[in-house]
Amino acid sequence: MKDNRKNSFTMGAFIRIVSLGSKVSQWVLLVTALIIFYDVVMRYVFNHPATWVHEISEYMMVFLTFIGMAEVQKHKAHIKMDFFYARFSQNIRKYLDLFFYLFMALFSLLLLLTSVDMTLTAYHYGSKSNSLLETPLIIPYAIVPVGVCLLFLQSIIDVLQSLKDI
Repeated sequence: MKDNRKNSFTMGAFIRIVSLGSKVSQWVLLVTALIIFYDVVMRYVFNHPATWVHEISEYMMVFLTFIGMAEVQKHKAHIKMDFFYARFSQNIRKYLDLFFYLFMALFSLLLLLTSVDMTLTAYHYGSKSNSLLETPLIIPYAIVPVGVCLLFLQSIIDVLQSLKDI
């Protein structure tokens, strides 16, 4: 009984973490739209463009892409070949799903290890962007391992759910 509670807590914690990433992404999208609107107004109404908007909005798009991957996985909305997938029986699809979730977990784990190494390298060398802002690259680079970690957690949730379904 205790083991089931522990597994439920862990699964629930993973789900809450992925959901938090989704909610933060929604706010980041709103802020991105607002700063781009600000730049458009400053550029075309006042003829005084903001120099920082382009770089910051790029970093926010990276955030949306990598943090949003887990939410897309949660809704099973990643691209797949439905034409072939639909031709298999429901039972075979369960095994295919398990295989692909395991593959996604492995892929995200490898990407996580690589991105952590890249982020630590940027930190070690004090790398900065080649722009007017000279943003420390550890900030945008750190987004990648966080997002990939969320994808890894969601993939583990999917693997466990798929094993239950089989």
